[in-house]
Amino acid sequence: MRVLVIGASGFIGRHLVRHLAGGARRHTVAGTFRSRPPANDGNSWHRVELNDRVELERVFRIVRPEAVVHLAAIADVGAAERDRQRASAVNVAGTSLVAQLCQLHQARLVYVSTEYVFPDAPGYYPEDATPDPTTHYGRTKWEAEQRVAELCSRWSVLRTSIVYGWPEPGQRNFGPRLIETLRNGQPYHARTDVYRTPIYVGHLVEGIAALTTGDYQGAYHVAGKDWVSMYHFAHAIALAFDLDTDLVAPTGSQSEQGGASDLLGLDSTHTMNVLGLQRYGLADGIRAFRAGAPHF
Repeated sequence: MRVLVIGASGFIGRHLVRHLAGGARRHTVAGTFRSRPPANDGNSWHRVELNDRVELERVFRIVRPEAVVHLAAIADVGAAERDRQRASAVNVAGTSLVAQLCQLHQARLVYVSTEYVFPDAPGYYPEDATPDPTTHYGRTKWEAEQRVAELCSRWSVLRTSIVYGWPEPGQRNFGPRLIETLRNGQPYHARTDVYRTPIYVGHLVEGIAALTTGDYQGAYHVAGKDWVSMYHFAHAIALAFDLDTDLVAPTGSQSEQGGASDLLGLDSTHTMNVLGLQRYGLADGIRAFRAGAPHF
């Protein structure tokens, strides 16, 4: 299968490209990037601005994708709030353009979305829950989901939670950043009232690949099985990497960190059953995370 990954130079994108291009079923993979050219890995890479219709359409004509995975986004919640116009332009208008081109070129679209399409309580939302975002980032992703459904006849939305794993040089991710902090003997303040369903990136790309190469319509959730606090998450990583767990300091909403409780999470039971994939728990993910560590 010919697959085009838009936003392939990012953290999730690089892992997805390797997954799709490797293994027993080697798909023909092309990826787009905006500013960070990837290393020569044998795949086809194209520099493009997401909102540049002429350039993006040129990429579609060259690649002739049978399926498209759309990852590119302003994904930082704070950045989206500070520059709402840019976040809307990239997350909504850019996604609309991708959906239109998928329809024009008869390609399936898998749009990667977020738990932020839901409010921050009561949390642990199943696939059929009604989105009601409370942040501008979440609103742009929910609007983009609706545009995908309106503009493209063959589509899937895949919502995920916090994703961890080993990034490419120059990229950052929660897990390695936490490990580096604790190795340097510095404390890490982790919220006890912020909940997520974290998923290891290797397990996430299995779900993305299954939706991409299958024929599934609608909204799906691919996230970790366990709904845990960020303190529990950070403590589990510290323990697995033989780091000082006392440096993981529990903090709440009344701490110097500020902010209200945030109880977002995704129940992916239905999706995993439909796709025939294992629901990985936090221990499974961290075990895979440690096994893939570059220095362990």
